[in-house]
Amino acid sequence: MASEQHPLAERYLDALYELPDDLRARKELDDELAAHMTGGHHICIRGFKHIGKTTMMKGILQRACERSGGAAFVLDLSDPDRDDGLPQSVDAVLGRLTTKVNEFLQRVGAKELKADPKKPLEVLGELAAPLFVGFDEAIALTALGPEGMTSLLDTLLTTPRNVKVAMVCARHRDVDALFETLVVARGGVATVVVPPVSDDELVQLVQTPAQVLGITFENEALGALAEISGNRPWELFSLCALLASRFPSKDWKGTVTPAMLDELVNLDVLGETEEGRALLDHHLRTLLTEMSAEERTVMELLSAGKEGEATEDALTRLQEGGYVVAEEGGYAINGALIEFVSRAVVEGVIKVSVE
Repeated sequence: MASEQHPLAERYLDALYELPDDLRARKELDDELAAHMTGGHHICIRGFKHIGKTTMMKGILQRACERSGGAAFVLDLSDPDRDDGLPQSVDAVLGRLTTKVNEFLQRVGAKELKADPKKPLEVLGELAAPLFVGFDEAIALTALGPEGMTSLLDTLLTTPRNVKVAMVCARHRDVDALFETLVVARGGVATVVVPPVSDDELVQLVQTPAQVLGITFENEALGALAEISGNRPWELFSLCALLASRFPSKDWKGTVTPAMLDELVNLDVLGETEEGRALLDHHLRTLLTEMSAEERTVMELLSAGKEGEATEDALTRLQEGGYVVAEEGGYAINGALIEFVSRAVVEGVIKVSVE
């Protein structure tokens, strides 16, 4: 029963979808990127799914406002009225942006101003303050086709001098080339590839909510979590939620040991739980739809321990994204779970098809 679930499991599950301020571990990187925005750059935030791009975008906007005394707002470019989230036309997206801009103008007291439905951001140039706009889920714009996407991205990134944009552009094998051309290579855009969290940040993400409830993770248990998850937030919180849901009782307090982690969070358990299956599905989507064919080849070779040809570009991208790390004498996959899934695909244990 949900009422019997340990409250720490609920805390970790909540963090999967909306990271609370006390768990924002990347404030220094947020501030560094905010300096680019206040210095006159748009920001493009790249990375594979569930690496923390949206959280970073919101953190950057917050820091940019603190640095400049300006204001910000965020628009999710996916359509909230559709189950698939795919916008149906350029005008539909511009209509939602127009409404958002007009709401913002009301909020800051500029009630006499109205946004142009064709160029909604243009009116913000009438305001004296520095302004920052976050666009989430730019990948949804692929539903508009290359021509519509090109037109809309140009409109979103053509702003008055006082308005700067932070745009989340997720990695996907079918969309990467468009994002590279339309956003990354555009003049005045600074791009960041979101890395996994550092070891110190991992400690903060796991220990902070746990210790509030009288639970402490041993250092070796934290190390095991890092080895399994590759320090990627979605994997980390999913594993921790699964672990906490299997504590002896909803009132349990104490120390989490490596042995407890091994007993309560293992591959057999993952296949039996909703959170575990979601995590495995997430890895499959990453391998088969987000990574390019060249990147997938690298993962397959490394997971199978085989020699083979790998492009330098693919290796570089996977290192930037935190899926591959350089070691003495070669490279290795970062994260035991993604390595397991990749090897299972190679060996045919998991049957998949790539459309």
